[in-house]
Amino acid sequence: MNGNPGFLRECAAVLVALAIAGCGGGSAGPPLAGPAPAVTCTQPGEAFTVVADATVAVGKAAGAAIAGCRGALTDVVWTQTGGPPLDPARNMLAARSQAISLEPPAAGTYAFRVDFRDELGAARSATVTVVATQPALPSRITARADHAVREGGKVSLRAWPAAAPGDTLSWQQLEGPAVTLDASDPNRVLFTAPQVERDTLLRFRVTVRTSDGATDSDDVLVLVEDHAQAPADNAYAFRGAHVARVHPYRATGRYANALARCVYDAQLQWQGAGKNTCSLATLPFLHQDTGGAEPTVAQIMERVLVSHDWMGEVFEQFVARADMADVRRLLNGVTAIVIGAQVRPSFYYGLTGAIYLDADNFWLTPEQRDTINEAPDFRSDFDRDLAYSGLWRYVVNNSNAFLFFPPTSRLSRSLDYLVFEAGWLLYHELAHAGDFLPPAVRGALNPALTVWDNLGPRYALRQLPSDMLDQQLPLTSQVMRALAQVKFFGATADATQRAYTPQQVAGFFAADRATDEYSYSTTREDIAMLFEEFMMFHRHGARRDVAFTDKIGPGTTGNTLIVRWGQRGRLAEATINPRVKLALRAIAPWIDEALVDGLPAPLAMRAGESWNANLVLPAAPGTVQPQALATPLARTADAWLLERARRRPPVDGKAGP
Repeated sequence: MNGNPGFLRECAAVLVALAIAGCGGGSAGPPLAGPAPAVTCTQPGEAFTVVADATVAVGKAAGAAIAGCRGALTDVVWTQTGGPPLDPARNMLAARSQAISLEPPAAGTYAFRVDFRDELGAARSATVTVVATQPALPSRITARADHAVREGGKVSLRAWPAAAPGDTLSWQQLEGPAVTLDASDPNRVLFTAPQVERDTLLRFRVTVRTSDGATDSDDVLVLVEDHAQAPADNAYAFRGAHVARVHPYRATGRYANALARCVYDAQLQWQGAGKNTCSLATLPFLHQDTGGAEPTVAQIMERVLVSHDWMGEVFEQFVARADMADVRRLLNGVTAIVIGAQVRPSFYYGLTGAIYLDADNFWLTPEQRDTINEAPDFRSDFDRDLAYSGLWRYVVNNSNAFLFFPPTSRLSRSLDYLVFEAGWLLYHELAHAGDFLPPAVRGALNPALTVWDNLGPRYALRQLPSDMLDQQLPLTSQVMRALAQVKFFGATADATQRAYTPQQVAGFFAADRATDEYSYSTTREDIAMLFEEFMMFHRHGARRDVAFTDKIGPGTTGNTLIVRWGQRGRLAEATINPRVKLALRAIAPWIDEALVDGLPAPLAMRAGESWNANLVLPAAPGTVQPQALATPLARTADAWLLERARRRPPVDGKAGP
């Protein structure tokens, strides 16, 4: 790669390892003076620029980035070449992106090499060093984490540790095109990456002033990649959506060269003169490789695209579990699995045959969590004008299956916990895949056609299992359908809808045969909700609560929120039973539908008691003592669980064209 003298001369001419005097250095006294500019691409004709922290204090984070000056850089790989060895579980978790972040454990000179391809596809490389020094005083603040994002992407930056009582945190932008910072939570700021004409560096500083008057600061880099997103044209598969950088987890896998261009490319067109979607001969459904048998983990993993390699590592461990055999079989219905730090909410897409998963469902360590964008789901406030709240949770042995891991703490999660955190999500999204391509019709796929050219005719003729469910055993409440348009698609609530009490909405819901409000959003979500809930109980013993309560407000806790109607295990209702069987028969025919008849009878929640008091069922009224919420952490956990309980993270917004 470096044997070409011409390349070496050009590399020497364009390589700029710029020192950022204060970035990552911080101090225990006043904030450092503004560092030297770290702008990119300043020399005429240069192909790329390397920008890095020159020095960093142990206890703070450092960053380095490679910026393309004339076009997009691809196949980026960072490698440590010198200095004390860094723990790969804690450092350089974005080593296949254009920016890395590291927290040196000891003083020393850390050297790195970055290999990549330039805008013409030529192999390139560059080197950079970061000197770590031992500070006189321990760090009081660290900004996490330096990273790269494509223009238009959502960005979150977090300061650690969280501000203690009496401390103040402040953020400022030091360099790059101005962005609007959302610092409503001072421990974390949010912004949208600006539009740029070439790869451009942004730099921010967080400063803490403690209650005793001490100050400390840390800087963080964000490289904005110049990458055009899809035009607002219906011919483009990802119109209106942000497509982030991903790479094949198995770099030498059978489909490595096809994955990104076939399922996650901003310029992907599914119709018109520029149609460039892939045929199944290029990227087939997994079923076409397995013949319908359970795929091996290796077969699954060569279909995985990730923004960070740890996502593939965790997903591989997860799908290899003995209790994930059904997930492996359900994956026969997809062409690819995309897991990304920018994917939110998760979805299945009928145009590509792939599922797209929010990486927040898969992190195990705080360092992995640091790489995930924290921007909230765009639907977070759609129900603001309604006078009720709809809640849900999965319960195992009268305990909430979902646990709270404060983002202000450095906590880890276990793979066993992911059974609940990620299991329901996979059953839900793979139900969509099984709906659009049921096992019964997979033998008729035409490899010469694209995914949608294979799926579209059945979709147009309303021959999907979700269509059959709607035709044979439909939901009937038009009130609930209209409310779902408000809650999940942002329609404006009218005066009648704003006036509905929780008791009224519960009456509309209970008289019908849905298992969740989300079932009314589309017929596709209806069947996915049925399948998800059955699988969570069948394989993991988790029963689902659904309830209508008083409106959740800023000060509401699980102890003060009153349930007006609710059920646990509504799936077993006599009117819902045949709907579950239809879903199971179509999506997972290897599971005996007679098992639906053995579901435990639904349990009624106690109207008039709190959400927390209704966790233990059945029990005599008034005898359940809810968990005490005496500490700030417990109150935060309670608020998080309530917030989660009122939302449906996955969305079928891209089920079809």
